[in-house]
Amino acid sequence: MKVSVVVPTYRPQHLDRVLDSLDAQTLPAGDHELILADDGSGEDHVARLREVAARRAYTRLLELDHTGWPGHPRNAGLEAAQGEYVLFMDHDDELYPEALAAGYAYASAHDADVLAGKETRTDQAKWALEVYTANRPDAAADRDHGRHPLLPTNPHKLYRRRFLLEHGIRFPEGRRVLWEDVFFNIDVGGHRPRVAILAETPFYHWVRGGRTASSSYGEDLEEFWYWLEQIFARTDEILGADPDEEALARQHEQMRWYQFRHRMMPNLGAGFFAAPPRRRRSAEEIAGRILAERIPPRLDADLPVRLRARAHLARAGEWELLGELCALDAELAGVSSVEDTSWNADGTLRIEATARWTVRGGGPPPLVRTEDGGIRLALPTYLHEALPEELQDVTAEVHQAASALAVRSRADGVTWQLPTTCEVEVAGEPGDAAEVTVRAVAELDPATAALGRPLGAGVWDVGARNELFGVLNQRGLRTSRPARVALVDGETRVAYRTGSGMLAVDLGQHTRSLIGSAGTRAAQARGRHRRLGADGYEIPLGDLTAVGTSELDGSVVLQPLEEQPATITAEPGGPAVLSGRLRARPGRYRMLARFSGRPVDTKVVVTVGKDGRLSFEQG
Repeated sequence: MKVSVVVPTYRPQHLDRVLDSLDAQTLPAGDHELILADDGSGEDHVARLREVAARRAYTRLLELDHTGWPGHPRNAGLEAAQGEYVLFMDHDDELYPEALAAGYAYASAHDADVLAGKETRTDQAKWALEVYTANRPDAAADRDHGRHPLLPTNPHKLYRRRFLLEHGIRFPEGRRVLWEDVFFNIDVGGHRPRVAILAETPFYHWVRGGRTASSSYGEDLEEFWYWLEQIFARTDEILGADPDEEALARQHEQMRWYQFRHRMMPNLGAGFFAAPPRRRRSAEEIAGRILAERIPPRLDADLPVRLRARAHLARAGEWELLGELCALDAELAGVSSVEDTSWNADGTLRIEATARWTVRGGGPPPLVRTEDGGIRLALPTYLHEALPEELQDVTAEVHQAASALAVRSRADGVTWQLPTTCEVEVAGEPGDAAEVTVRAVAELDPATAALGRPLGAGVWDVGARNELFGVLNQRGLRTSRPARVALVDGETRVAYRTGSGMLAVDLGQHTRSLIGSAGTRAAQARGRHRRLGADGYEIPLGDLTAVGTSELDGSVVLQPLEEQPATITAEPGGPAVLSGRLRARPGRYRMLARFSGRPVDTKVVVTVGKDGRLSFEQG
């Protein structure tokens, strides 16, 4: 058995997504097993799980006492597993079809103790894109990567079962243990695993829809900060155990930095200060203790300047001032819009976009231009006096703002970043507010956009990943530009504006047709009259870029007549043409065309004269 898939369950409403994705795996069924570890769901639910296990080969059900958290079911599943590797799934997620086969092959080829495959999240297009930039056979030894090899710290990975058992690594158990997967991966890291990252093949789809256990994190402020302190303590205990051992010391620094930068400091923000003061007091005490005991001040220097300012005030116990500071940049966001799109002669799509940074209400960030051309935080006097000068000068960080474009599959949520160049522009006279924009130019090559592999046919939504002061967001790319169409060696590519005003690219006419998007030029149409038989016609299409000579076969309909064969031909430098022969009685007809899916309106009205001659008009 190559892989055991362990799924903890508790009164699951459905398992269809998990089961269907396992059935779709390219790894043969006999090479993987499913272990359903039920956490005391009750007889009615367990009876349904028994039915699932009974009708499926290589499926087992573990009926466990109720504990209220997934740690115990996962541990029981690990003990029962027979696979060389074990994968911990949630009961409402899914695997991509190549996940187990590609993941196992890559892990085996590189003797990995852990395989981290490319993961996506339904609610975050930006999820972990910085991790899955390239395949890495030994991420723990990759000094240039700079990130802890087990990030993100969820358990949706392949773990060598023998490695976990030999080192006694288990999930913490209990009624409610926040971030139990973080504790688990800290323990994994403490035994210096060889970690392989497989970025080129989609692996795991984390489906976030309804309410889950992790949705409740942060509802109780004291609970959140209590468990965050436990994470820092566990990091120091396991990864900081031997500061003279280089590899372990590097892991310690990376994990501690990640929790500080991405979990602690963002949560010392506007939401923290929206809580009632009496609930905040205990959280402030814990946060202050973490800063004093777990995070050396030298780590502050690597924070973005806005977070360095927060850390400075928090270390000084200036909580009210910190609340005032956080209110200034509440909901800082970069929103991007398309300036232009065009298909290049090689079939790549050039996208030019501009990101504009705002805060709540749509105003500019609290920035001001200085007489020497620099940029400072615009602060009230009491904050200006409380913060050192170096925490108010943001010139360097503003000019490091970045924008990168990406495409996301509408079918399965997989996101791929595009090669992007960007340039920062700051407007405003000395003494005035500084307005920050980032101009980005990206090239989308559907043949190589998936880390050198082609994008699949379907619709790909284009988004912008914008970053300023450590704030990172990824949203759809707004556009008002008309559709751009390309025909590349017989493949249709349409860049278009969605109903919500965002840019998307349709590869293969799934929602946007070639003719409907490119349009027709009825005024330039020509008919070829024949005394006997059907009359021929040629109707030039509108704006279309042809790469290679293409010929598409389809049909047209003169309503209400039957479909008749038609062809679209295109070659570089020349117009694309819809052509064929029409047989119809005298009259006026609206022409529809079908070259994929349902017929679309060509916006052409065809008149058949009494002598059979054809004439065309736009309509």
